[in-house]
Amino acid sequence: MYCLGVAQEDDRLLTGLTLPSRYEALVRKVGPEVLRLLVNPASSTMEVLEEAAEAVGSLGEGVFLPIFAKSGTGKTTLAENLTLFASRTFAPTLSYSGSVDSASLIAALKTHERDVLPADDARVIPMNVDHREGAPPSEVELAQIKRFLRQDEGSRVLLIWPETSRAIAQSMADSYREVAGVLPLAIPVEVSGPGVDSWADLAAQTLVLANGVDSLEHLVDLDQYEPGQFASLGDFLKQIAIDFNARKLQLARATVRDVRLSIVWVTESQGHGVLSTLSSSRRFGMLDGVALVQACADSVIGQWWAAHRGLLVQTIVALDAHVVAVAPPLALATMSRYSTLPAYKTALGDLGYATRSRADVTSYMLRSDLGRRLAGEVRAVGEGRGNPAEEARVTFAAVGENIGFQGGRDKDLNRAFGDAIRESGVVGNDVDITTETALSFLPTLIPDVGVDDSSRVHCLEFTYRKGDFLGTANRSTVAQYCLNKLKNYARAMGWVGAGE
Repeated sequence: MYCLGVAQEDDRLLTGLTLPSRYEALVRKVGPEVLRLLVNPASSTMEVLEEAAEAVGSLGEGVFLPIFAKSGTGKTTLAENLTLFASRTFAPTLSYSGSVDSASLIAALKTHERDVLPADDARVIPMNVDHREGAPPSEVELAQIKRFLRQDEGSRVLLIWPETSRAIAQSMADSYREVAGVLPLAIPVEVSGPGVDSWADLAAQTLVLANGVDSLEHLVDLDQYEPGQFASLGDFLKQIAIDFNARKLQLARATVRDVRLSIVWVTESQGHGVLSTLSSSRRFGMLDGVALVQACADSVIGQWWAAHRGLLVQTIVALDAHVVAVAPPLALATMSRYSTLPAYKTALGDLGYATRSRADVTSYMLRSDLGRRLAGEVRAVGEGRGNPAEEARVTFAAVGENIGFQGGRDKDLNRAFGDAIRESGVVGNDVDITTETALSFLPTLIPDVGVDDSSRVHCLEFTYRKGDFLGTANRSTVAQYCLNKLKNYARAMGWVGAGE
């Protein structure tokens, strides 16, 4: 019933990762998806809540329920999500932060019933007074609470008042008992959060959900923490957050400039093909280290990365490493306009493919996965991207079979794509686009195409393959290629020793 959260991507993925350890911060970051992370409270806690709901129904009046637990146990999460834990009994919670008087409570309840609840909803309505921790209700306010709960409007309300102090909660309960008389259940109630054995899983699940980045638990290395040594889940998460931030700053400081990596597959294949199984389930095109290693577990590179999982996640996150596919329409348009090799020009002419205009290439580029990646567009998985025309696929297949892309031809195509990117304007005008040129601050790193806008360098690594190369039969080959590129970049960035 508790969870943690991480901020969404800022301009630089690595520095945009944060780890707040409070439920309220998580809700602000994630929104309704927070429900995916909720864990049922302890059975003893649910039994007390069921008794309270039964009292509301049988006595015909609302119930005041002071609860207490250590900070970080999950009191707010529990109170805000009772309808998820017992949907037949509890309606959605009303989060209350106004004056504690009968009129104000009634007004807020009526608004909640009008805007949130179905007209025929007869379930108990939890009201969570979560803004008064450490400031218990006065005698006058307790009298107002009693009055509210005994009026028709408040007769179906379970008014929850969370506290961290057992003493304050006990004093509050004793004072209310003096005002209200005999009560249907013993108060205050000590609540328990999810079991210690679930804490690490909660952390891992939330890292993925809130970031849209897979396998971040390997970057944090959750195995180094012993949950039983912490007083509460909140303390456990806070320590992870402290270490996480320190690790993030260490990585950022060790990087001279922001370097991004995109591995670009230019093939006959229609759509993303097998790349979908090797990339994030939540962030389109971002490489998934676990999927990559699993796809080629028996290979040398797969085994190497399996022994360096934390480094693999670090490399993917620090480089914001993505993989995209270029379909035949963009590949042919780029080849026809910007290639300088006579063999390609002749082959395309013989196949009846006319040279495309700059406007044509720009149109293809802007609509492509490559163009959208270069433009910095963050996309969810499942967005429609369309399929290349069959005529273009057939033409590309003929060029690949009869001319091919090896023997230095790939270097010409790299330069052609650099020209296409430059003239399309997809990365703006004030950029330096280079081909097969070492980075000035990392001379061992020579990307196929480098896009330098002074704030970062986006490195593009192109690979050209004939046939339907992104089919499932080549999954291991594709994964190994990506892992080798990642290792080369990790070595160039100084994260891997020269002898490793």
